[in-house]
Amino acid sequence: MIIDSHVHFNMILRDKTKSEAEILKSLKYNNMEYALQISVEEKDFIWSRDFAKRNYMDGILYTLGIHPSSKATEKELKTLSDFADSEMKGKFSKLLLGIGECGLDYYRMHQPKEMQRHSFETQIDIAKRHKLPLIIHSRDAMDETIQILKDKKYNYGIMHCFAGDSKAAKLVLDMGFVLSFAGNVTYKQAVELHDAVKYVPLDRLLLETDSPFLTPEPERGKSNMPEKIKHTYKFVANFKKVPLQKLEESIAENFVRLIRT
Repeated sequence: MIIDSHVHFNMILRDKTKSEAEILKSLKYNNMEYALQISVEEKDFIWSRDFAKRNYMDGILYTLGIHPSSKATEKELKTLSDFADSEMKGKFSKLLLGIGECGLDYYRMHQPKEMQRHSFETQIDIAKRHKLPLIIHSRDAMDETIQILKDKKYNYGIMHCFAGDSKAAKLVLDMGFVLSFAGNVTYKQAVELHDAVKYVPLDRLLLETDSPFLTPEPERGKSNMPEKIKHTYKFVANFKKVPLQKLEESIAENFVRLIRT
């Protein structure tokens, strides 16, 4: 059983190289039990929900969130809050796994810091209200990300596409979060990520593609797809010196714990 804890299916489909039916068929063929469709802006909300509703029998779940690089005025944040409130009361509420991806990105700086911080804090409040996991994006802002989470007293969720060494991993683990690694952990020069993934225990670990981004070796340079996560699984299993099946089982258990029953 294979899990992809972070996918942007809407972005994959924009390339029009594969249809929705072909992508879902590939998930089945590659023994993928669950894949999580991630929202990053207001226009994703309805699409992500409807995609999950159409394909929940194939293990598709979704999130609602605004990326730190996306516009997040009071209008967008209210839309997110109202949409989450509505969906949590609806028939398909269990398909909504969490809130995000949200957080801070001081590398790209597509939005001012004040807007990013307010957006992040607001989304933490939404997650707290519904007791949902946060899907957190943190780039060049780990210290401030952790401080905001501590100030808001919320420690439930996934640190997506973890970027840091074992010391940073310990800080995040100590708060209670699960760490998810993307395809860049397979890159030869990713020494800090290698240090971190070696440190993280199996019961706190997830893997993701972040597709269509961060294609793992040996297919780096091509557009990423969920089925390519098999390369990341093999790399991490070898690196941590654990049987591939044990890694798959551990990650599946970690992900399933986040799903409301």
